[in-house]
Amino acid sequence: MPPPGWYPDPEMAWTWRWWDGSRWTDLRAPQTVPPERDPYSVSSWFEQSVEASKRVIVRVGFVVLALWCVTAVLLGVFAFSVFNSGKGRELRELIQFDRLVDGSTVELTDAEWDRVGELFGDIARAAVPWMAVLFVVVLLVSTWAAALAARVADRVGSSTVESVARPADTTDALRRVPAVVAAVVVVSVVAAGVVAISLLPLFVAVAVDASGGTIAVTAVFGSMAAAVLATWMVVRLSLCVVLAAVGDWGIGIRRSWALTHAHFWGVVGRLLVAGFIAGAASFPLSFVNSFGLSFGFTAWLLSFLALQAIGNAVSTVVTVPAQVVLARHLSGRHGNGRLGG
Repeated sequence: MPPPGWYPDPEMAWTWRWWDGSRWTDLRAPQTVPPERDPYSVSSWFEQSVEASKRVIVRVGFVVLALWCVTAVLLGVFAFSVFNSGKGRELRELIQFDRLVDGSTVELTDAEWDRVGELFGDIARAAVPWMAVLFVVVLLVSTWAAALAARVADRVGSSTVESVARPADTTDALRRVPAVVAAVVVVSVVAAGVVAISLLPLFVAVAVDASGGTIAVTAVFGSMAAAVLATWMVVRLSLCVVLAAVGDWGIGIRRSWALTHAHFWGVVGRLLVAGFIAGAASFPLSFVNSFGLSFGFTAWLLSFLALQAIGNAVSTVVTVPAQVVLARHLSGRHGNGRLGG
């Protein structure tokens, strides 16, 4: 508040003017203009991400959890079929599985280790086709859950509370699954390609039978380069999934690349915050899972799969809305804050 006698100037905006009790004088002083809040600041992103996550949990949280439970059931059926087969039971007994998952030391003879290797090889060869099918199904279901969360989160802040959830969300998200899967595959292939290219000097050094020192130096610098380049590439393409889920951007490669340009560290920081919150929310589940060990292998596996489903659902409803809000903020900086319909 200004000192007594100073009032807003009726003739000039954001200016104080002295009133002597009977008339306005020519004494003026500028008012302090409160700075406008940056709509794309970290605090704005955090607040909107929290709001988006709450809406996703309320509207489709159960559906997201149910989809992740489907993956848990499939993994459980596969694990039981493997470990309860003849060779699976022999392997469990040989390596003393209950002690192994409890962190205890298991000592085996050379002959027993040879038998463990044989059993692992036989089980792996028999399981490869089913593992491939299971991987595809889990990928489809998990991307469906991510697309559903993204579509609901994208309407937060631009719709009323009553219109945020729509019955067609689940089917709309299902139609987006091919684009989201393609985005995941492209990002994974690009990251793997970058790592392979970065480690190429190491492969060459090994192939030409270079000295141990040369191989060691090449391995260190190659690994560092691979980590840096892969991280940079993944961050630049980190918005592909949500863009593919909610926008008219195809699989979102070009759009993600454009949005993250000149915002690398801002994107990294926000993604790390979202990941830390999701990890902190899921971390207590690991302690709950430890109680299943006292009830044997079956109880441990069931509790592990159930808690994994819950943890994955928590991660989805936290990280996906945060990525949607981030993509919307970056789009706003580029002149268009709208992602999808």
